[in-house]
Amino acid sequence: MKKKRSLWLTLALAMTITAIIAYASTNTNQEVVIAESKTLESPNSSPFTEDQLIDPMVIDTDNPIGDTVSGDAVVQKSFTVNAGYGHIKLSMNNHSSHSVFVSLTHNSTGKVYFSQEITGKDDFTWKSFEQGFEQGVRGGDYTLQWSGGGSQVNGDFSGVTSSSISDVMN
Repeated sequence: MKKKRSLWLTLALAMTITAIIAYASTNTNQEVVIAESKTLESPNSSPFTEDQLIDPMVIDTDNPIGDTVSGDAVVQKSFTVNAGYGHIKLSMNNHSSHSVFVSLTHNSTGKVYFSQEITGKDDFTWKSFEQGFEQGVRGGDYTLQWSGGGSQVNGDFSGVTSSSISDVMN
């Protein structure tokens, strides 16, 4: 009697598992897989604004980044990275003959993404994915601070944000 009972329990368990697998496989289609892969899994490790979807390979042309930097010994310029466009490429040019220090800070968290010396008459290009931010940077407002160490800064910068690394590689 015990053997019959365990046989029935084993068969019932096997049929239940088979039914669950069959149901799951019939309900999985390409749209669901794509949507799930675009959903951020952990807000703590995510550089994007919570629960935002990322459009595939789109440059944020509505949000140009760039300006001239001159006048004082310390100049701050602000820009915004829209949610889902966290892959950044920034090109900075130092037109003065002395070195400047440039840093990029996320305003609401205070996170400094880079701090870099640019020697006189030189330039520097920063790409987020080459500096350990393969998933991009957090959306929000940023400050790009230029410091001439007592001398006036004279430079310019331009940048692009994108939802795809391939759009900011060159």
